[in-house]
Parts: sequence; structure tokens; C-alpha cells
Amino acid sequence: MSRSNFQHQPVFVDTSVLVCAENIADPAQAAVLAWLDSLWRERLGRVSSLGLAEFYEIVTVQRERPMPRGDARAAIRRYNTWTPWQIDAATLETAWAVEARHQLAWGDCLALAAAQHSGCETLLSLQLPHGAQFGGVQIIHPVQQPIVVLAGAGAED
Repeated sequence: MSRSNFQHQPVFVDTSVLVCAENIADPAQAAVLAWLDSLWRERLGRVSSLGLAEFYEIVTVQRERPMPRGDARAAIRRYNTWTPWQIDAATLETAWAVEARHQLAWGDCLALAAAQHSGCETLLSLQLPHGAQFGGVQIIHPVQQPIVVLAGAGAED
């Protein structure tokens, strides 16, 4: 993603990235945190309500060393400032179309559909193949395409 596109286009963040951000043992964490930090500063991050629910389940129940529930709730409250996309009938229809065309896992289809409906041309994911495009949404793997730190970027505009 070019720097100019990043500054002006929202980026959808899937559950795998949110979970990685909370896992100090994950080698991808540094790249993920750099992306999330830039998305926060530029106010360009997007998520879905379903992705946040999945995040909570994974980090508080499914991990070997669960995250304290209060910490997970605090993280979700922060991501709620991104006004999560609510999965509705139109989003389900889009996800079914993505599933039929690309035979992806259902969770990935829902993330792609939510990205489309929330106006994102890019999806930050650790699970989908970097550079692939599904339904007009390009996949960015945070390790394979590190974010350029945009310190002072606002002064150039």
C-alpha cells in the first residue's frame, strides 16, 4: 500500500491481527503493533463487531494463557472508537458470495464482506495470502508489508 493511499483510505483489521497484538510470544507482534499504531494515529482503522467478539473469545478462553477479562474488555472499548461494522443481512449476502466464489473459511468471508461494506479497499490479515484480492479488497500481511512510520505525516498535507 502506498503511503498516500494509507493516509487517506481506511484499513480493515481482522481478528488474527487483533489477537497477535496481545501476544508477546508472536514473532509478528512488532509489525502488527506498528500497523495498529499508524492506524490509530491516522484514524483509519476499521473492525467489525463480530471480529471484536471473536477476539474476546480467543484471548480470554481459547489461549493457553488467557488474557484477563478486564484487559480484553479495555482493548475492545478502545477498538469501539473505530465504530465497528455491524454484521447485517447485506453483509451476510456479500460473505456468501465471497464464500461461493473463493471457497475461503467462513470467518474470512465475513471479514472481507465487512471490509467491503465499511468502505475499505484493504484488509490487514495474518491468515489470508498477502497481495491477494477478494471482492475488490486487497490483503496486506503486516510482516510481509511493514508499515512506513508516518511521523510528522500530517504536516506534509
